Amino acid sequence: MENGDRKIKVSDLTQYGICPRLVYFHAREHSEPGSGNERSMVERILLKELAFNLYMIYGSEAEYEGTEQKEVVERIIDDIADDVKHVYKRELSTLAADVFDAVKLDLASNILKDSEWLNKIRAENELLVLQKVHGYDREHTMVSEKLSLSGSVDKLIVTDDEVIPCMIKTGKCPEYSVWRSDRMQLAAYSMLIEAEFETTVRRGFVEYIRTAEFRACPIRRKDRAFALQTLKHVKRIKRGAFPDKGANAPCDNCIFLDQCETRKTLLSMLFRK
Repeated sequence: MENGDRKIKVSDLTQYGICPRLVYFHAREHSEPGSGNERSMVERILLKELAFNLYMIYGSEAEYEGTEQKEVVERIIDDIADDVKHVYKRELSTLAADVFDAVKLDLASNILKDSEWLNKIRAENELLVLQKVHGYDREHTMVSEKLSLSGSVDKLIVTDDEVIPCMIKTGKCPEYSVWRSDRMQLAAYSMLIEAEFETTVRRGFVEYIRTAEFRACPIRRKDRAFALQTLKHVKRIKRGAFPDKGANAPCDNCIFLDQCETRKTLLSMLFRK
């Protein structure tokens, strides 16, 4: 099967938004040297697992009655950390134990600095109620032959009336609504859901777990169009087109910086001939 004929992943669309050249180098299976930022990786993993285990906190006031907030947070993160070592065994296989423990302690400390973090999770909000009543399918994988697209949405909630995609984000939360790239990603998942469930997806949710913000997001025509446009660009890159850098490409921290600069030099030499 040729590179351009493989299914595009929703994660490819997200990478394109960061920098189109990430898609190019990942598609050519360049080796990925260590980024040197193990702490960030561990923190993202712990935050994501925390989002998968919100049931431990939501509606649990009785279980922790009389317990100080510091102890509550530490107990929950300790419990999650034990599972993480098994769920992410491959990713953590070369990680020093002291690094993992240090990140775990820092995460608990950072959460405790936000005095409202626990309160926001314990408060009544529609997403957490939906998850409590209907549950969710974790990392539900979908494929659309028509779109040549595949993806695994973090949480998929199925009710009597609708199918709802939910994404977990461990980065910064916007002041209002959700980031444009997140709206595009939700739209892409929605089209995959519609193909599998023969339904129309009206909305999704983004969980900005770092600040315990749970944002509802309508699935709009413009976001669907943006996702399909990005899909076409990604297909061209997968077939061999070398793209320009993204306008805000994070070059300083890019694992492909050396390959990118080498490729640019070779192209410059070619066009000078």
